[in-house]
Amino acid sequence: MPPTLDVLLVPHTHWDREWYHEAGRFRQRLVALVDELLDGSDDAPFLLDGQAIVLEDYLAVRPERRGAIAEALRAGWLEAGPWYVLADQLIPSGESHVRNLMAGRRVLRALGASPPPVLYSPDAFGHAASSPTLAAGFGFGVAVVWRGYGGARWPAGDAAWWRGADGSRALLLHLPPDGYEFGSRLPVDAEGARERWAAMRAVLAPRARLGFALVQNGADHHARQERWAVAVAALEAAAAPERVVVSSLADVATRARDAAATADLPTVAGELRDSYGYTWTLQGTFGTRAAQKRRVARADRRLVRDVEPWLALLRLRGAAGDETRTALLHAAWRPLLQCLPHDTLCGCSTDAVARAMDARLDDADAQARGLRSDALDGLLGHDRVAARARRRDWRPVLVVRNRAPRTRGGVAEVALTGFVRDVGVGPGSAGAWRAVQEAPSLLTPSDGAIVQPLERVRRIDRLESPRHYPDADLVDEVRAVAWVPPVAGYGLLPIPLDGRATTIVVDGPAHPVQAEQLRLTNGLVTVEADARGHVRIAYPALGLVLDDALTFEDVGDAGDTYTPSPVGAPRTVLWCGSARLLHRGPLRGAIELSLRMRVPAALAPAPDGFSRPTHAARGHVELPLTVTLSLDADASWVRVHVRGENVAHDHRLRLALRTGIAGATVRADAAFGPVVRTPVAIPPEERAMETPPPTAPLHRWMWCDGATHAATLVSDGLAEYEVRDDGTMLVTLVRAVGELSRPDLPERPGHAGWPTPTPGAQCPGSFEATLAVAVYTRWSDATAAHVERLADDVLLPLVGETVRDAVRTPAAVTGASLDGEGLAFGALLPADDPDWVALRCVNVTERAVAGSWTIGAALREARRARLDETPLETLAIEAAGDVSIVRFDAGPREVVTILVR
Repeated sequence: MPPTLDVLLVPHTHWDREWYHEAGRFRQRLVALVDELLDGSDDAPFLLDGQAIVLEDYLAVRPERRGAIAEALRAGWLEAGPWYVLADQLIPSGESHVRNLMAGRRVLRALGASPPPVLYSPDAFGHAASSPTLAAGFGFGVAVVWRGYGGARWPAGDAAWWRGADGSRALLLHLPPDGYEFGSRLPVDAEGARERWAAMRAVLAPRARLGFALVQNGADHHARQERWAVAVAALEAAAAPERVVVSSLADVATRARDAAATADLPTVAGELRDSYGYTWTLQGTFGTRAAQKRRVARADRRLVRDVEPWLALLRLRGAAGDETRTALLHAAWRPLLQCLPHDTLCGCSTDAVARAMDARLDDADAQARGLRSDALDGLLGHDRVAARARRRDWRPVLVVRNRAPRTRGGVAEVALTGFVRDVGVGPGSAGAWRAVQEAPSLLTPSDGAIVQPLERVRRIDRLESPRHYPDADLVDEVRAVAWVPPVAGYGLLPIPLDGRATTIVVDGPAHPVQAEQLRLTNGLVTVEADARGHVRIAYPALGLVLDDALTFEDVGDAGDTYTPSPVGAPRTVLWCGSARLLHRGPLRGAIELSLRMRVPAALAPAPDGFSRPTHAARGHVELPLTVTLSLDADASWVRVHVRGENVAHDHRLRLALRTGIAGATVRADAAFGPVVRTPVAIPPEERAMETPPPTAPLHRWMWCDGATHAATLVSDGLAEYEVRDDGTMLVTLVRAVGELSRPDLPERPGHAGWPTPTPGAQCPGSFEATLAVAVYTRWSDATAAHVERLADDVLLPLVGETVRDAVRTPAAVTGASLDGEGLAFGALLPADDPDWVALRCVNVTERAVAGSWTIGAALREARRARLDETPLETLAIEAAGDVSIVRFDAGPREVVTILVR
């Protein structure tokens, strides 16, 4: 406890852009708040929270005040950023966090300003282990946090060094138990100020490790406090001879860095997910509105892995229109980033906010698909305007694209599309429509090709040109798997189609799939099911069999959008309506199970209509599930696709994988590398405030490590998992609740948000997910690298689409390959500086790795860089014609960014 205490008082607002109101309503209040600040009589500091989007929102309504906003930001009395949005910190990917910070910087730079040098996240429900890496990568020496830290299992005090897995560190400043509202509503009278100061000092002084305490004067959606100057003067008088200094967040960062240079501070590491007994941690949101979280993960993956790389390769080739493409890329990211604020992404908002989120995700998807299509046309040299004038020369070409930074061949998921007839649109089309007989299949194998049809559909296809009306055609499309030759990392392989047969010529798989009744095997893995829906997975090389491997568990949930509150015994009984062999190989075998589970239709409401529902069921319903188990040639993993229809309320449905690994060590994918997770054990007195749920955030995969074997479960975007003591892995498919907040949960007494019905959070209707199961020996650096490759193969397989209006067969495209055992792809994107392309990888091992990028372009310069694309030292380039190699070293768990041009 310091002999005297300085209080750095930061006036601020915490701005949830949307929550219990939609963004438009909150913007109305934001405009009034900022107008008042700009029209005020003094230039006292004010923090517009840690996000720059509030500046965009304000200027969208008051564009005439752009100059005033810019002047206030440059003067430093008004602060915003560094983020574009105050995102949840545990669910988004590491690359999403980088795009978020880059977007925030662009908003501020357009106004001639910079953010305070602080990784500021005052209300997130916990924090990622990679946050120190992120802070260092953007030149922020300080991180301000609240939830997820504090209490008996952390060092005492309000400051510590927070170390990342790569060795980087940030100075962690921790807010008081009341967080960013600790200094709100300051008294304006002397007696009230003395009482308030005594209470404040009793909390602040024992925690002050740096000789000062950060106190924020403000709260959610609050304008500057009325009679603010009077209240500050009263607090200054009450605190004397100790000082109260009105400060900006930038001032706090400077004071903190100076004080930390000579202070004896503890060091902490890892995720911040435990503030139990100190303040609410709110770790129960990972399964809320699960389908939206899955959509966000898929949209992120599409932009990072299947849009940005193709745009980057175009830039390296010097293609015209780069400035426009880059602006369009930023525009495609914007609606996705606007889905990441913690109340939005975590699902603890109103249904209206959730509907707005769905609309943004639709927008982001449409923009991403359009950018990808245009970029692929550019790389292939396909001119759709010129092609329209040469319709007689059209020849279909299958273009296989590799969305991974390593050469891959083998099974590709392809769509072979053949013309049936023209479809007219407009007045002249009246009466032209007629039925069409079946057309011959495009997929008559020839020349040694291995093509396995999966599904045939007839649909309308549009070929678009920027100078013509779309050309609408009725087409037959055969969705198939094909065995294709190796495709370079981030490469494109065009394969001409002759109208009846593919011309794919390649040796077949070493381990083709064989199917018999309800059994699939490729020699590496065997999958069996029976008529009751039981699943058995065997790994012959390991001598391992997982009996009754997959099942479903459903339990009543009387909680709210923040916190699960399980009631009643879990239900696991399933009825199998049918089981059939769907695909017989040789490239893909599949078994389809049609299952049903009898569950309560809903929990009975409490008598008062507001409290937590009772245990009693309001009738029962049958919840339908369809499970497709598929196995590919040469694959060491099994794909599990689940579809269902949620017809019940107040429950949680999960898929369970029984691994047989008791007492497992659990690792999980997270932002910029895996983390080891252990359950939080807290004493009963801390549980009175909040009970930690046994669930945790899920990115792409989780891993259970045991004495005899290890198991991995890959998810395509579902964000919540649990691992039980017996090694059972559970992934949440649906969590259905009907209230934003309830006050009477035994797991968290008190309202976490404003009480509002959320019937949409019951998640009625269809749901689906794709997962994969793999079994290994124990965890090592080698398996860490293999799991990263597995995640790419599951989530980003080789895919091929037919270009129907090609007038020639394009040349193959060599893109970018990453070499180095244990180096995982991070990003390949156009840098903000139009002269550069940014490459990023993550060393997921605990040892140094020598790596290299091989780029299909003649490079003239390469430099290491920070995460924020600030250039550092020069790297050598090895040139071989139109191919360039850039070598580098990656330290243990290091995130390596390289700029090339």
